[in-house]
Amino acid sequence: PGRGALVALVQHPTHMRSSPGGHAYVKVPTHTEFGSPQAMRVVRMSGPWLGVVSTLAGNGKVGWIPARTASLSRVPWQLQVTLSKRQLTVLDNGHVRARFTIAVGAPDAPTPTGRFAVTDRLVTGDNTGPYGCCILALSAKAPHAISDWDGGNRIAIHSTPETWSIGKPVSHGCMRLTLAEGRWLLNHIPLGTPTLIRA
Repeated sequence: PGRGALVALVQHPTHMRSSPGGHAYVKVPTHTEFGSPQAMRVVRMSGPWLGVVSTLAGNGKVGWIPARTASLSRVPWQLQVTLSKRQLTVLDNGHVRARFTIAVGAPDAPTPTGRFAVTDRLVTGDNTGPYGCCILALSAKAPHAISDWDGGNRIAIHSTPETWSIGKPVSHGCMRLTLAEGRWLLNHIPLGTPTLIRA
């Protein structure tokens, strides 16, 4: 019960299925590749099955897991990205809490659009590195590998010491903001937070 996005926290390893009770096509561990608890945004329900947004399902697809393998909670936060405006808007219970100017993907490595969710909240320990202090990894995938990034083709919102790039289409697909803004996001945004990326 309650308001906000429904989030499933996987408590027991299971399999993701193409439909409720359908073909099992990938294992679902209790933790992500980065070691975070496996939290997935729930977008549909069908009897004892949860339809989730997940990296394992892929961009624009819904995967299905048994409801008995997860615990449910609500997340009041939402992230909205408008690529043409180079803007990230943060909402809490429908109210705007912050707006940040961001760098977005270059023309040859565009940021994917669609409905995603936050999968990991990562502290790098290196403010001067390419990802600054802070990373919010998303369920979104790029169609290309991203250089110098252990996450393969995963898309993230991350801080950067290269502040000259903010507001420009220069990234490998990720969205960049300042170190201070990255810390603010890490302090406020929980796992499973819905993230809508629009052109």
